[in-house]
Amino acid sequence: MAEKSLYERLGGIYNIAAVVDHFADALAKDPIAGENSTNPFLKDWYANYSWRGAGFKVLTTLWVSEKAGGPYEYISTIPNQDSLDLEPTHYEMRLTEEEFDAAGKVLAETLDHFEVPEQEKGEVLDAFTAHKKEVISGTTK
Repeated sequence: MAEKSLYERLGGIYNIAAVVDHFADALAKDPIAGENSTNPFLKDWYANYSWRGAGFKVLTTLWVSEKAGGPYEYISTIPNQDSLDLEPTHYEMRLTEEEFDAAGKVLAETLDHFEVPEQEKGEVLDAFTAHKKEVISGTTK
């Protein structure tokens, strides 16, 4: 019998959506990567575009679901950029390594909040970390 996908082991779309919802709300409160960040893009987003938070949660849920082997497909808001590569949607944000690491810490705390088993938590965090170069590309090129 084949091993279950990470998507299945996480409990499917509803569990992933709950984690993303909690993560996004906690991220907004993070002093480094949230609404009080010194990053001009993040400050502007939280001050003027936070109404887009619901869309962020939907797209992130789809991205995680596809990345974890689920039946849903991520569709980018950038035309013709539907790959799981995160550089197109993050480059202009000019996110720093410190901001990425802060988001990773919030994600780990969120997974702990939901008592995600260590194996799955590790896989989720590894998948997150695997995209670090893409996410911080706007400050490293």
